[in-house]
Amino acid sequence: MEKKEEAELQNASNMTVSRRGFLKAGAGLGAMAATGSALGPRTDAQVTAAAEKPFPLKGYSLPLSPKGQSSIVDAPPWHYGGDILVLPFKADEKKAAAFIPPPLEMGPNPGAGLIGFPEWVSVSETRPDFAFLNPERANYRECFVALACQYKGEPGAFISYIWVDNDFSLVRGFIQGYPKKLGRIYVTRLHDLNLKVGGRQVGAKVKGICDANAQRIIEGSMTFTRPCQPSELPPPGKTYLMRHFPSIEDPTRPAVHELIVLLSDVKVKDVWAGDGQIKFFESPFEEVADLGPVEPQGAFFFSIGMTVSGGKVIHKYV
Repeated sequence: MEKKEEAELQNASNMTVSRRGFLKAGAGLGAMAATGSALGPRTDAQVTAAAEKPFPLKGYSLPLSPKGQSSIVDAPPWHYGGDILVLPFKADEKKAAAFIPPPLEMGPNPGAGLIGFPEWVSVSETRPDFAFLNPERANYRECFVALACQYKGEPGAFISYIWVDNDFSLVRGFIQGYPKKLGRIYVTRLHDLNLKVGGRQVGAKVKGICDANAQRIIEGSMTFTRPCQPSELPPPGKTYLMRHFPSIEDPTRPAVHELIVLLSDVKVKDVWAGDGQIKFFESPFEEVADLGPVEPQGAFFFSIGMTVSGGKVIHKYV
């Protein structure tokens, strides 16, 4: 019995030695992989060559791929065209100020803001035929809330809320700094040849509706009263946006948190003025109703073209 136990102990010892030898050999292989050679560390030239090796996957946004054709969003410039219902309003100054992040300040007209219901067709510089190849993504609607503000005396508007009905526009918004969320946007479509609806004319009526998560969020409407000049529109100023991406390692400290100004060129035509109505709806998932009640300041409907070449960072929070 003693001889049998002694043999078992010897076998166990041999297995331990063998395992240690395997681990030692593994460590040696790891060192070789790290240094690139069993003879010593890699040279500076080898390290530099490895660092400069181009990343194999391509694209402007995720998902990156071997050909770079799978990205949800192409690189700028981005070109837009469409029609838009704009509903200016006046909100309580303190309520509006709560939505303006520093270092932005309240603008020359504190409490001023507007709601926009645009219907866009949008393409990139790299894929100008996008509207033909993929019309289900190139055409979409939005509803946004903009609040008047200024940065170092430069007036503009901060986009505090925006909903969109398209994933392509949603992701591009995150890149640009628009706080986009998915929603369902509906806007009355005027048409000259519809005998009961008609086109842009005195007495025409349009309504915009924004729903999100099966809940009504915003309604806005306009009754056309007269054609007007683009100079009568609310002063455009700068568009201020906030880019914010959480950190996967520390949820209390974002990986990216910065304020940017959008670099864009805008043209408008066929502008109509009218009377406007606005209504916010309470929701457990939204806070936009906290701005209300607001006082409508007229309404406008017009055609718009815009090219966005990118943005400029004007403040970093982290």
